[in-house]
Amino acid sequence: MISVIIPARNAEHTLAATLSALVPAAVDGIVKQVIVVDGGSSDATVDLADQAGADVVKCASGRGERLAQGAAKARFPWLLFLNADTVL
Repeated sequence: MISVIIPARNAEHTLAATLSALVPAAVDGIVKQVIVVDGGSSDATVDLADQAGADVVKCASGRGERLAQGAAKARFPWLLFLNADTVL
C-alpha cells in the first residue's frame, strides 16, 4: 500500500498525465493515496488535483518542505515521491 506524494507548482499542463498514469495501480489496490503538495500555483494545478481525487496540501515553502509536508500527511507506510511531470 503506497502513498504517492507529488510536489507541484504551476503544473497544470503535466500533472494530468502524471495522475492518469497512477490509475491502474490505484485500481489494483497498490496506490492507496495520492497527495499533491502545491507550492503556490497561479494556474489550475490545485483544481486539477482536487478533481482527480488527490489530497491537496498547500505549502508556500521550498521543494524540500513540500516533500516533508506530503510525507507528514501520508496514511500508508510506503511512500513514492514523483515529480509533477513524471509518467510511470
